[in-house]
Amino acid sequence: MKLQENVSIIGAGPAGFALAADLQRRGRGVLLYSRPDRLRHANKIKSQDGYHNLHVSGPKTEPFSCKLRVTCDITEAVSFANIIILTVPSTGQECIIQDLKRFDLRGHIIIAVPGNLFSLIASAEMQVGCILETNLSPYSCRMDSDGKLLILGKKELVYIAPLTRRRETPRQVHDTVSDIFSMVRLNWCSSIIEVCLANVNGVFHPLMMLMNAGRIESTGGDFYLYREGLTRSVSNAMLAIDKVRMAIGEAFGLGQVGSAIEISNACYSQGFACLVDLGQNSPPHNKLRAPESMDNRNLSEDVPDLLVCWCSLAEKLGIDASPLRAVIVFAEMATGAEYFSSGRNLRKLNLEDISAAELLRRFSPEVHQEEHIERTEETADMGLIGSRL
Repeated sequence: MKLQENVSIIGAGPAGFALAADLQRRGRGVLLYSRPDRLRHANKIKSQDGYHNLHVSGPKTEPFSCKLRVTCDITEAVSFANIIILTVPSTGQECIIQDLKRFDLRGHIIIAVPGNLFSLIASAEMQVGCILETNLSPYSCRMDSDGKLLILGKKELVYIAPLTRRRETPRQVHDTVSDIFSMVRLNWCSSIIEVCLANVNGVFHPLMMLMNAGRIESTGGDFYLYREGLTRSVSNAMLAIDKVRMAIGEAFGLGQVGSAIEISNACYSQGFACLVDLGQNSPPHNKLRAPESMDNRNLSEDVPDLLVCWCSLAEKLGIDASPLRAVIVFAEMATGAEYFSSGRNLRKLNLEDISAAELLRRFSPEVHQEEHIERTEETADMGLIGSRL
């Protein structure tokens, strides 16, 4: 019998606990790490013996319980396993980089779930054997006030890519990661840009929040965000955002990158006709309550770490990014945050000083790469790509 490698999971929130419980049931040794000031979920289920007793259930998950280990010692987490999975929100990833950068991680694999171009920031701060990113967590889950974990849905497909090109990534890394994520089918993408564009939370969440802001604040979120908040007008605004996202994919030579509804259908193995149909009828989505306030990661994470990123890439490549810019400005006005300066812009991603052609060389698929570079060099300065919208 093959000996399964241990896994350290950084992030003791619902996504981290869901992954830890699943991996432990499959026979892996698992250790969860949380910063001492981020123990809100872990404290709900801590027992007197020092373990954390987690109860898991869901519409399609047979209830089970498990004992999990949680540590606040980052050294213990790094020493426990050569495979580290980050399940913290992308807004917390830079703090984790500061925690990890003092260690020699050249023998480690780090997987950011989701990534949102985490590897471009991390690789400038520390040396890691291999960094990979996914577009989404395998689980749609929530933890209730009693600490019970509810699995609302599990993805059938997750997009993933290493920072380096796949041909430069050792086969052992590919096999190890595939084995860890055996609970889902992995779509190995050409680059982390393709993976980032497949995180369609940036299409869904910000506009549902902003266009339902009055209802969220007046009711304390007492309605179903997707079922009642994703109406035809909200969908129309989402489609405008989605067109820009797909145009970025086309510029990078990704062909048919897929619409938001197509990617969501693929990830959940569904067949909804449109965004409104999904909001009304998708089991992982239509029972989700709206947040109690606008101070929520649907804005604080998805605007700065997805929309700002997409907007910066689009403008670099000469694509009309005005729909993205409009939503970001709207979010800034509503929240008072400065997302353009704090988010994952080209400066933060260490891409500010490279040309559009170099950007394409670095992240476009190698097949037909020169054709896409030449086309973008001709159009970037004139903003002609946006005319295809």
